[in-house]
Formats: sequence, C-alpha cells, structure tokens
Amino acid sequence: MNNPIPGSVDLPVPEGKVFPRNLTARADYAVRGNPSGSRPESGVDNCFPGLEFDQRNLDKAFFPGLLFDFHHFRGSRLIRVTEGDPAVLDLTNADLGAGTESDPWRLHLWAVCGRTTVDQTEAQAPVFHATERSGLALWRRVHDLLPGRIAILLGPTPGSESPGANIVPGGLNSWRTQNRITVQRGDDGRVEAAVLIADRAAYLDPDGVIDPEVYLPGDLTRSLCAPWQYDFRECGCYYWAASKPDISASPDGRFRPLNFQRADRSTPPPLDTPNIAQRGPLELDHPELITNWNVLPVVLNGREDDALGPGAPFELREMSREEVIARLEHLADVEHALCLEYLYAHYSLNAPAVLAPGTNPQSPVARFHAAAAEVFSVAVDEMRHLRWVNEALGVLGRPLKLDPPPPDLVIQEQTGQVFELKPLTAGQLDWFIRVEKTSDQLDLDGIDGMYVRLHHTVVERPDLFPQSDRLAHLIKLIIDEGVDHYERFRAVKGHLAEFAEEEYLRRFDKTPDALDQRLLDLADLNYAVLLGTMRQTLELGDRAGGVLIEHARRAMNNLHEVNHLLASRGVAPRFRLPQSGATALADGQATLAAARAARQAQETIGSLDGAELSGMMIRHRATTEALIADLIL
Repeated sequence: MNNPIPGSVDLPVPEGKVFPRNLTARADYAVRGNPSGSRPESGVDNCFPGLEFDQRNLDKAFFPGLLFDFHHFRGSRLIRVTEGDPAVLDLTNADLGAGTESDPWRLHLWAVCGRTTVDQTEAQAPVFHATERSGLALWRRVHDLLPGRIAILLGPTPGSESPGANIVPGGLNSWRTQNRITVQRGDDGRVEAAVLIADRAAYLDPDGVIDPEVYLPGDLTRSLCAPWQYDFRECGCYYWAASKPDISASPDGRFRPLNFQRADRSTPPPLDTPNIAQRGPLELDHPELITNWNVLPVVLNGREDDALGPGAPFELREMSREEVIARLEHLADVEHALCLEYLYAHYSLNAPAVLAPGTNPQSPVARFHAAAAEVFSVAVDEMRHLRWVNEALGVLGRPLKLDPPPPDLVIQEQTGQVFELKPLTAGQLDWFIRVEKTSDQLDLDGIDGMYVRLHHTVVERPDLFPQSDRLAHLIKLIIDEGVDHYERFRAVKGHLAEFAEEEYLRRFDKTPDALDQRLLDLADLNYAVLLGTMRQTLELGDRAGGVLIEHARRAMNNLHEVNHLLASRGVAPRFRLPQSGATALADGQATLAAARAARQAQETIGSLDGAELSGMMIRHRATTEALIADLIL
C-alpha cells in the first residue's frame, strides 16, 4: 500500500484497464488552437501534481529496457523489463514480483552513476545512493543525468533501506568506466544484485516527438491530482496553483486566522499558527483528507459558511432606460452616503487602529477592534461601489456623480431614512443591517434589491443598452459584495452584544483646539483629493493607466489615518470639502490645488511636537508629493 505522499500511485496499471489509442502522442507539429504549454517541451518542468505533466513519468524509462516507479516513499521500484533487450542481460518480468503482500516487489533501484554536469570528466561521474532516499529524492538525481554512459545497481530490498552502491567492489563508477555488468542470483534463482550499464535512454523517437512505443497516451499526466485530495493537501500556503483557501475565519468573523485544513474541527476553533513547520501536524493528513473531505466548509469572502442556500424566486419588473439612469444617479449618492455613515460609525468605536500582538481574542478590546474592522471593510467596499456606479453612468454617457451627498438625501425610500452621520449605537447598527439586507430577505426593498432590478433590466433589454455586458458586469460586482455586507454587520452585532454602548463608544464632545482644527482642515483637503482623483481617473479611463486610482487609494488611507487621530482626540470627523473649494471637483487644476494645500498643511502639522504625529505627516507628504508630480505631468 502506498504511503500518503504527493502523486502516490500504484504502478503498473492493472490488466484490463482501457487505454486511449489516439494519435496525439505522435503529433510532430503544434496543434492549432492548443497553447504552447500543451507540448511537453514547453510545459512546466515539475514533478508535483497540478501542473502540465509529471516529470517522473518521463524519467521512468531513463534506462533502456527498464521502467521504474519514482512515486513511492521507500524508494524506486523496477516495474517492467523489456525481455531480450541486450542492456538487461537475463532479467525478466518474473524477477519483479506481483507487488502483493505474499509476493512483494523484488527489485529496486539501489544506486545510479553518471555525469550530471558538462564540466565533469568520466572519472568524476558521481554515484547517487538510494539509501535513506525516497523515490522522489532519488528521481531528482536521475533527472540530472546527462546523455551518455550510465550504470545502475539493482537489489531486492527497498532502496531507502539498501546499502546503496557500497556493496560494489571498487566502486560503481569503476564498473561503469570498465563496462562491467552482472546479474547475481541466489540458490533459489532470485536476483540478489545486478549491475547494468547502457547509454541513458532518449525519450524522443526519430521524428523528434515523445516516443509512442515507450509512452502510451496519458502516461505523462497519469499521476496528476490523483486523487484530487493529494493536490489539495500539498498546495501549500499562498501557492499560486492552490484551488483552496489557506486561511479563513469563522462564520461570525470572531476567530481568525483559521487553518482551513485543520484536523481539530471543535468549537471554538483553534487559531492558525504562522510557523509552517508546526502547521503540518495540525492539518488533516492525506488519508484523513480522502476520507473526511466533506468536513471542509464552503468559504465565502474569507469566512467558513455552509449555511447559505439558493434564494426564493421573485417577480421582477423591467425598467425603462430613463429609469435605469435615474436609479443609478440616485444610487451614486446613496453609496457615497453609506460610505461616510459607515466610516463615521467606525471612528466612533473605542478601538485601536491596530491590535497589539498577543491580545486575547476574547478580551473587550479585541472584540471592539473586530467590530471596527468589519465596519471599515464594508466602508471600503462602498467606496468601490461608488466607483463602479460611476463607471456604469459613464458607459451610459451620463455625467459622473461624485460630489458629497446632499444632507437631505433619502437613502431608503420605503422607510424615509435620510443620510446622517451618527455613532454606532444599537439603533444605528440595526439600520445598517436593515439597509444591507439581501433582496430575498427584504422583497427587493434594500440596496441590494435596487441593483437586482437594474441587473435584470440590463440583461433582458440589450436593445436599450448596447453595452449591456459591461453594465451587467459592473452591477453584478456590487450585488455580490452586498451579500457579504449584511453578514458582516450581523457579525458586528455579535461582537458588541455583551457590552453597553458607553463601554465601546467614544465621546465626540470635545471643542476642537488649534491642532484639531488643523487636522480637520487637512482631512477636508484629503477628502477633496480623494474625490478629485477618482473623478479624473474615471474621466480619463484607460488613458489614466491606473495611476490616479492608486493615488485615490492613498488619499483615502491618509484621510483614514487623520480621522482616526481626530477620533482618538474626541473630535468627530466631518467629511466635507474645503470651504474655499466649493467647485474643488470641477477639473484637475482644482485637485492639484487641493493637493498642494494638503502638502503645506502636512508640513505645518509635521513641525509640531510629537514623533508619532511627525512620522505620519512625513508619510502622507511623500504620497501627496507623488500625486502632485503625476498631476503636473
């Protein structure tokens, strides 16, 4: 039975297996429509599962007349003999054994000798012992063998337990250079040792393609992802080809990071360890993953959740083109307003910007920080939604809607809820949960429901929307993220449920002093820069090359840090444009003027006492100067 290692397979294939008998293995040309990587010489040369082919299956025929298996932990087995080939002497398939408990494999590769680099002389050809090496480790040596004369030593015990070439008098390379070969048998006729010498086998036939007489169709890929759990288990943390998450969070977000493949599935779950050497023993091993793969949950937006199911169908009324445009223009204001409401609520929580390492995840400060992180992540999403809605307006040929939302904006028409910046009280949190409810839970009355109607109309009426594919894609992005917002705010409610409002809310009752006023003015300038760079990147489209949208992100980060500082000083953020810039979003020159004013404010504030404040202003000034340079260009 195989050890649970990557790519572990039993070879040879049992009799009676059906093989494909096609001609693709004989193709000496690039098949039209196939990518270059579909040909072995252009594939990723890697023996592990998940890539184009398993290199071990190519090197199995490295010695003429013999086939080896490099997939076993205890070494490489000889699995087939081409009887009559002069290189194999009197060896036959009867010498191999059936691979069963009563008749185990009788011949294994104990050692191999041959040149592996061009600067080696024949006398310097290294000997690679199979002792204490797995099949994979020995294959790495075989793979390095150059064309030319090679020698191998075969023996009856697994190579990892063998003496290697130490039993060869004078050394295996001496036998290779003297072309000394032998097969030694015991009294019962079984092979006790064999030294064979030949030129390293070529894999290509005279036409220059993989030899179809040696490699049947499917041979090179037969051990890829077989079974799929092996590849699932071995694609390590952040590996680019992994088809699974590496780390996740609990459904309510309280516990993170979690090892997705952890063996301990108890509640509360144990947190992941960053030490890769310690992770392996805590994970489901290969047999456990094959048997218990169904315990692994679905992960949506970074959280483990098997509870979500299909929603109930509902009737949708198509809208006219004018209604779609009017709805998108309204939603641009709504997304902007919600972003500001969520940011204000985030700053109102008495939580640190960064949680100190080693903090108990069940402590009040950790719970407050977790709640604040959830609210902030939703606010960031709303800023993306604001961008996507404006992209949709641009596709429809309408002006952008990026100005600050009007103070009397009605966010939810059914309840008459208006835009208002308020701390995250229990009532405000309930309002956030209500407005973010998914369409199947609020009969299309929530924000998500508005987008569902839009998406339905755009998809069903391509005659009204020539660029319906682009519009539908943008709207679908917003719908998909909106589902997660409802769950995130429910998680916030769970984080704060055990505490009174006065325990987790800050008091915004301080009269701003001179420094506070300077920080408020700087926040206004950052807000203007953020909206101005967003406007310009949307107006320029592909011509912006992604430069200005990156500056918008940096301006948002600067605004976030300044507002966090103000909140920690008991001053409420205000989210307004500079008093002198009522038309600050009119053109790029106005944005440039706001950026220059922000740089001057950063210099003034950075000159004040306090290393932490000065350091923050130095960082902000660097990003602002980079923006000014790009705006000038």
